[in-house]
Amino acid sequence: MIAASMIVPGSSTRLLSIEDCRPELQELHRLWRELRGERRMPARRDFDPADARRLLPHLMLIDVFPQSPRERRFRVRLHGTAQVDYQGADWTGCYPHQKTDRAPADRLCEVGDQVVASREPWMSTGTLYWLPSKPWSRFETILLPLSDDDETVNMLLGLTVFF
Repeated sequence: MIAASMIVPGSSTRLLSIEDCRPELQELHRLWRELRGERRMPARRDFDPADARRLLPHLMLIDVFPQSPRERRFRVRLHGTAQVDYQGADWTGCYPHQKTDRAPADRLCEVGDQVVASREPWMSTGTLYWLPSKPWSRFETILLPLSDDDETVNMLLGLTVFF
């Protein structure tokens, strides 16, 4: 469980340009752009994990239920092994509020809500301390919207790299 006291206050910064991001984030963003073509955003069916094999340990797929209450709006469908290893827990099949304290879960949902509303990528960087047994860790993350109808975001494709 991630406790609010383990998140370094003020340690996360939004990145406004993909050029400011680590190569892994740039690679996933480039694939997302190619998959969307002339559309606003690609669909989940467009994404073949084999096309991002090197990134798989860092990936997350998150189902979006826009009409649901915040605690049930985002459910993790896939939680990459590198994230599971670092966090010490597999979030697959769970909502953030089931795996962390309210404040960090609410923050994760706020970011998800912004991606859903804007239908645009979200990138950020910062420092986290997830578990008492783990060292401070820097991270970069990207969330990319996916849509079956090119209007309503029904899934987020995410990637987080710890370094």
